[in-house]
Amino acid sequence: MYKEKSPGMKSLSEFIIEKREKAGLSLSGLADKANIKKEILEDIESGKELFLSVTQRQQLSRVLKISPKELKEYERSYEFQVIPDEVIENLKSQILNHKTDLHCPMCGEPLITRIAKMYDLDDNLVLQPKAHCVKCVFQIKD
Repeated sequence: MYKEKSPGMKSLSEFIIEKREKAGLSLSGLADKANIKKEILEDIESGKELFLSVTQRQQLSRVLKISPKELKEYERSYEFQVIPDEVIENLKSQILNHKTDLHCPMCGEPLITRIAKMYDLDDNLVLQPKAHCVKCVFQIKD
């Protein structure tokens, strides 16, 4: 569940764009100075990424000359929910059955899914379902 920001508060993407432009940096320039892939910054500035890793937050804060705490205030707030194992197992089964229209059990937004192909020690193919939400922190990665 998300805690919405107060009306009028900038989004993470708006805040980073504003600070980057104030620093006189292009997207590529910020990526180089912060040692973050340009594609990741594109996702952040386009609003696709709503959360930063601790490392990304520290690197961006250093280059933009702001505190990591200030930057974190613009990230989407969330409360963790415990999703029942049955729901997760059902989603995994649907992914393995190539169902594509799946939705996040936390926020209801679409899930991006894939099937990872791995091999065990005996060289047997093992299919591993993976998923992440387009909006929140939900993911299936084991």
